[in-house]
Amino acid sequence: MTLLDWIAVISLAVAILFLLFVLLLFVGIFKTGKEQKKLFSIRTKNKRKRKMIARKKRGLQKKKKKCIWGSVLCFIMMFLGAGTSMYVVYYQSTNLSESDKKSIVSGYYNLRDIEEQLNLAESGDGQRAEQNLKNLSLRLAAFALNKADYRISGDGQVCINRYYSSMKELGINLSSQEKEFYKDSTLTESFKNDIEKVKKNEKAVIDQFKINERSLAAKK
Repeated sequence: MTLLDWIAVISLAVAILFLLFVLLLFVGIFKTGKEQKKLFSIRTKNKRKRKMIARKKRGLQKKKKKCIWGSVLCFIMMFLGAGTSMYVVYYQSTNLSESDKKSIVSGYYNLRDIEEQLNLAESGDGQRAEQNLKNLSLRLAAFALNKADYRISGDGQVCINRYYSSMKELGINLSSQEKEFYKDSTLTESFKNDIEKVKKNEKAVIDQFKINERSLAAKK
């Protein structure tokens, strides 16, 4: 469990605990009210008894006030706990997990490295570029193991998994090519088109989760 998971669970537990306190205090208020009614119904001319009843009435009134204020405070704590838990769950559903962040950042750089190596191979330095492409294609193929975090909303998971799938397919296609495949201009052009398709899926993830693409490009 992540730190945010613990915060959500503990906040929910706090909300439930204070809900129980509220219920207990309501029971106390109800019982105190019944006792007050009984005292108000008593009629006596005995001064001593009247004083004793008046003292009990004041005591019950104080007790009732304490219960009311206690229930108000418990209500506030209950809503704070529930609100915090709900916000954390919402935050997790609309933001990338740490593992997804790392995968998307890594994929962003690897995809552009592949693009550069294809251009390098076409420009004449094919032997060195071919080995680099082989290594990079294996990294992309490893995206087959990636799945979007289950805490993310349904639409977000679909978006991320579509991106992971396209990265995997590009990596597998590249790694399965014969030696010096880059000499076939039609084939390299086809790969460039595939890269653009992956970039569209990448762009969808960037837009969905409001990732700062400029900062990614600057780090490269």
